[in-house]
Amino acid sequence: MSTDNTTLSEIVAKSGTSNMQVYCDELAQQSEQAYMNISSYKTKEMLIGSISKDPPQHLMLCGATVDRVTTFKLLGIRVSSDLK
Repeated sequence: MSTDNTTLSEIVAKSGTSNMQVYCDELAQQSEQAYMNISSYKTKEMLIGSISKDPPQHLMLCGATVDRVTTFKLLGIRVSSDLK
């Protein structure tokens, strides 16, 4: 089995630190325990707001670097990092 259309989101305060890598690691562990595969090459990361000015390190998922994008399609809706 594989996981489809799973979305993780996080709000990070201007002076805060992202915990998204921890969330990704937990998702990978839960998926493995449920015998589900994650397609890391299909996984995308998008930063919105002030965090994009001083971005955190790229996410890693299942040993692969997650692509950072400025737009993506979520359930048929095009989402853009500038929210236009």
